[in-house]
Amino acid sequence: MKYILTESQVKFLLENDTMLWVKRRATKSHMLDFIHKAEREFPMLCDDFGDEFDFASNVIKWAVDDFLTIDEEMFLDDRYDDVSDILINLCKDWFGEYLFEIYRTTCFENNDY
Repeated sequence: MKYILTESQVKFLLENDTMLWVKRRATKSHMLDFIHKAEREFPMLCDDFGDEFDFASNVIKWAVDDFLTIDEEMFLDDRYDDVSDILINLCKDWFGEYLFEIYRTTCFENNDY
């Protein structure tokens, strides 16, 4: 017996593939929500981080980890570290300057630099 599948059915069946799951959900606008959530995890950013690079790196890492652990099976996937590294680099490109500016504005103005 042969089956004919539509493109949407094939996509649905392949949804379990880790990289497809990431590609569909790791959009700039969706990741921005995770970045904002991660920013709130560091309310004392001037005390917690020595510079804007350290701040941005920690916020992005937190956001990516939060994003990837939405799907519990993703955390167990043997490609987790590779996927995490790819997303971290992507988020640095997307949000690096934005996070640098938050740190500079918040910390430099508070310290009158």
